[in-house]
Order: sequence, then C-alpha cells, then structure tokens
Amino acid sequence: MNRTLSAAALVLLAVVALPTAANAVEGESYGPGSCNSITPASVARGAAVTYSCSDFWAANQTVSITIDSSAAGGSTRTLSTVADAAGDIDVSIDTAADPAGTYTLTATQGAVSDSSDFTVLDPAEAAAAASASDPSAGGDALADTGFAGTALPWAAGGLLAVGAAALGTVLVRRRQQA
Repeated sequence: MNRTLSAAALVLLAVVALPTAANAVEGESYGPGSCNSITPASVARGAAVTYSCSDFWAANQTVSITIDSSAAGGSTRTLSTVADAAGDIDVSIDTAADPAGTYTLTATQGAVSDSSDFTVLDPAEAAAAASASDPSAGGDALADTGFAGTALPWAAGGLLAVGAAALGTVLVRRRQQA
C-alpha cells in the first residue's frame, strides 16, 4: 500500500513538473509564417537595418519593398527581392543617405503586405542611446536571464502533492499499527 502511494505521488510529480521543459520549442512555427520586422529598430545613420520574414511570402515570387521617409523630410524609395523556396526574405537596407527620422517599410506581394517602422538617428543621438542602455555605462537596462518563472506554481503544486501523499502514508501506517 505504501509503495503504491509513493509510486503514485512520484508519477503525479513527474506529470506535473516535467512537461514544462518540453513546451519550450524553439524555432517551430504554429501556423502561417511571420515577419520578424526590422532589426535593429533604431540605427545610427550610415548603418544598415535588416528586414526579414520567415515562411510568409509565396515561394519564388517578387516582393516589393517601399521605404517611406516623407515624415523625415526625405522621399520614398522602392526595392524588390525574390522570396526563396520557403517563402523567406532577408533584406539589408543601407541608411547612409537617409536623414534622421522615422521610416515606414511596407513589403507587398499581391494582396499580402507587412509594414514595420524603424528610426534613423544622428550619430550623436545613437551614441547617447547606446550608452543609456549599457549597464556598464551607468544605464538602467536589465539583463535578460531567460527565466520567466512559469514553472514555479507547477513545481510547488507537485511538491505539495508529494507532501500530502507522504503525510497520508504516515497516517495510514499509524492507524494500522494502533
């Protein structure tokens, strides 16, 4: 009887605690692809930004990319690229000739489109923004440790279940011996 309760408690703990690690699937897509937008979102004038989408566009078809800089006092320019066999695109955009300001990038292929914004900063503004986010430079950015704590309630519940099973085993044993 005690072995059965102990085994049941261990199985319950395994069922509750182990699947949390299996849920973190990296790189898997659950549905249509997605655009990862523009990285970095802010860049110093002269540096490049990258616009990338994975499994989003029709394979081997042209994607038209329009960069609207009219809000920054510039003009509109158009680029084009061809999606690969998986429907992915990865476009590097040079900002050397662009004035500082906010830009809107719109990618279109037929009726499908995606839009993202990015900011071009003057080199002095970019240096100030970089030092403000650098913890070694006295900024207030926090490190990303990758731990969200979502498994803690499940682990605590599993430990409570194991404790309750152990307590139940002790009580049953005392009643049998009395």
